[in-house]
Amino acid sequence: MTARVAVASTDGKVINQHFGHADRFHIFDVDENGFKYVESRTAVPYCAGGSHDDRTGPEILGLLEALKDCRAVLVSRIGGGAVSMLDSHGIDAIEAGGAIEDVLKRISEKKIFE
Repeated sequence: MTARVAVASTDGKVINQHFGHADRFHIFDVDENGFKYVESRTAVPYCAGGSHDDRTGPEILGLLEALKDCRAVLVSRIGGGAVSMLDSHGIDAIEAGGAIEDVLKRISEKKIFE
């Protein structure tokens, strides 16, 4: 089964963005055979120094729309409110660090989205 995963990264190589600070998500399809890059999607960061509404702001609603086909997001950090909001839309939030390639490879090998 293929799962679409959004990765918060400034350079497309390393998971290095807080969910609410990310202005770009790199999209990958992941399955038991590995992963492949699909595209990059821009986002309007909704977290401005801790001042935001996790559920109703236009930026978060736009972000949800941009990620609606994703099964999970990989981020360096994410707050509890954002985790709950993503979960309510069927999107898993996974905190991780390091090279995108390494993390996606581990996800593929563990078949966590079956």
